[in-house]
Amino acid sequence: MKLPRSVHRLSMAGALLFCQAAFAHAPVFDCYIDSDDWVKCEAGFTDGSSAAGRKIHVRDMSDKVLFEGAVGQDNTYRFQPPSGNYSVLFLGGDGHDVTIQSSDISK
Repeated sequence: MKLPRSVHRLSMAGALLFCQAAFAHAPVFDCYIDSDDWVKCEAGFTDGSSAAGRKIHVRDMSDKVLFEGAVGQDNTYRFQPPSGNYSVLFLGGDGHDVTIQSSDISK
């Protein structure tokens, strides 16, 4: 049985929409120690959208917020690393939060 072309087109359109949703808006977040020994974090989203204005929290191991700031227009956030272990939380919105531990931050 041969299917009408309209059914074939609809199934192709559905497949394309499914693929596009699979690669939609996911956070991209990384931190490293810059040349001046400050931590530089870069944030964004897989669809190319900006993370400017999104909140960043630097927390100690008891979850106390040590620093709070926002991603700049250049999609970065910089801070002087605190002594001891800490984590950096990117609040990407809509379940897009990402945490990086200080042990995973290097030059």
